[in-house]
Amino acid sequence: MKIQYFAKLIIGALYADPQWLEQAKLQMRGQDWIIQQQSDEFPFNKTDYYADEMGSELKRCFLSIEGLQSLESAVEWKLKTQEIEKRLSLDGKRRINLDPGYLDFHRVVLLSGKEGPQKIYLRDGIWADLVLLKERGGYRELAWTFPDLKDGRYDDFFMQVRAEYKAEIKSQQRAS
Repeated sequence: MKIQYFAKLIIGALYADPQWLEQAKLQMRGQDWIIQQQSDEFPFNKTDYYADEMGSELKRCFLSIEGLQSLESAVEWKLKTQEIEKRLSLDGKRRINLDPGYLDFHRVVLLSGKEGPQKIYLRDGIWADLVLLKERGGYRELAWTFPDLKDGRYDDFFMQVRAEYKAEIKSQQRAS
């Protein structure tokens, strides 16, 4: 018997101009991803890693997608968001960076097209990056957690999404 694992799909969005977030949201709807919640937007100013490609004064927010998603599809999430990034690019430069991932009872994981010593290879050039662990009352960062996630600015959002996940898991269990 094959066991399926389900999680909440979340997408981190990094952009200079909010119009590209709105355009990406329209593209997400075309993927049948219905945005359930959006975090507050915060300055992405702890690194200038993306400045050459995307400009300065970047902002980041996170989106949660309605419903439960099978973790079997995680690589497809990243491939779909890479396609959205390409469609919204200009002269080969992204105007928005989309990092899908998931949240479950225990962790926040983001998917990446870049290798790293802490990342786990999935397939098709996609890596899983465990960035936060759930602890009593919030989340705990790891040595490699992105600086803007370390300071807890997204913790309230992740806790709300976790509560949605918990309710959706209970609902699914009652239905089966």
